[in-house]
Amino acid sequence: MQNELYHTVIDVGTSKVCTLIGRSGEDQEIQIIGMSSVPSRGMQKGLVSNLSEVKQVVQNSLKEAESQAGIKSTPAYVGVTGSRVNYVNSRAAMDNRSYDEPVCAKDVEQVIKASYSSKSTNVDRILHVIPRDYSVDGHWGIHDPIGMKASSVEVESHVVMTDPTSADNLTEAMRIAGVKINSLVLHPLASAESVLSEDEKNIGVVMVDIGGGTTDVAIFINGSVWHINVIPVGGAQITRDISIAFTTFALAAEEAKLKHGDVSSSEFEDSELIRVPGFGSKIFTDVDKNVLRQIIKERVRELLSLVLREVHSAGLDRAPSGGLVLTGGTAKLPGLQELASEIWPGTVRIGIPEYPSWVPEELEDPAYASSLGLLYWGAKHQRENLSSSSINKIINTSLPFRKWLSILTSRINV
Repeated sequence: MQNELYHTVIDVGTSKVCTLIGRSGEDQEIQIIGMSSVPSRGMQKGLVSNLSEVKQVVQNSLKEAESQAGIKSTPAYVGVTGSRVNYVNSRAAMDNRSYDEPVCAKDVEQVIKASYSSKSTNVDRILHVIPRDYSVDGHWGIHDPIGMKASSVEVESHVVMTDPTSADNLTEAMRIAGVKINSLVLHPLASAESVLSEDEKNIGVVMVDIGGGTTDVAIFINGSVWHINVIPVGGAQITRDISIAFTTFALAAEEAKLKHGDVSSSEFEDSELIRVPGFGSKIFTDVDKNVLRQIIKERVRELLSLVLREVHSAGLDRAPSGGLVLTGGTAKLPGLQELASEIWPGTVRIGIPEYPSWVPEELEDPAYASSLGLLYWGAKHQRENLSSSSINKIINTSLPFRKWLSILTSRINV
């Protein structure tokens, strides 16, 4: 196939490692030619806790995907999350420019660089720089300043960072696993690629990806990212609560959660019992399903309250019109939408990706929203980077502002 590109993504989470290898042509339709999902080890709350274990599971997942694809992997887009993600909103301006000369791509590149150049320190590592808004001569609300006449251009950027240790340890795990990294991509940005529509992003929406070790929150306003953060609580904490309450193995607690978990308002009749193993070879405990459900419900309710607090901390005094979109493995929990509606002051839906025909049935699951979104992300950015100047790469090769990027790319190539 002419102009054929290969794309490799590795989604490293607390509960699983998913590797996808895709192929696309000029029509930009992606075909998944290799995939693997294996249980994760060596990760806690999105952070590397055991380098050798992460290396091993990544190698296992990559080997299986490469075997299916029949090719060696290309430099990978690697999904990243973790409780040490933080952010800052920053402004920068280019003043006293010639009014008669239209704003060009170089001007935009310069002002964006200025918005984040002072933010990279020994304490923080920049992951993404996301232009939220532009102004020309003091007039904000400009989506694309290129070609306009102005004496000054200003940008407000959302700068997403992590501590160097988190990024470097994940990068080192990839290196010793034999993986070349194209870019690190924050999980919520990847998930948004697969579960949110452009209309939702334009009117405003909150996307929450509940993973194994963390919950990723991304707020979109007027078509661009407004706020991103990571809450260090996820499905693994629910499993731990069950394990402690019933003095059982984590594996048995996870099985009970998946098989019997339900956070809807209805209750089982007659206190239906389930049997869980204890820490002795012949020890079992009969557990009331309603008690199990209450444990799960309390943790989920707490998590949703933290999400609501996060939205308020982002400066929003009311819920965005697009509502709340829940995705990730825990989003499959029966009754979650109902429970969230009791807490969230707006509409709630479960974010299930609109799967094209080329997506294998195994990936048609909210648990793989970030993996599939990562593939969308990688394919799009590979093609854009082939046809554009260095401006696509100045922001850590990870600009998630798709509309801005596509406009900018087309302007540069004119």
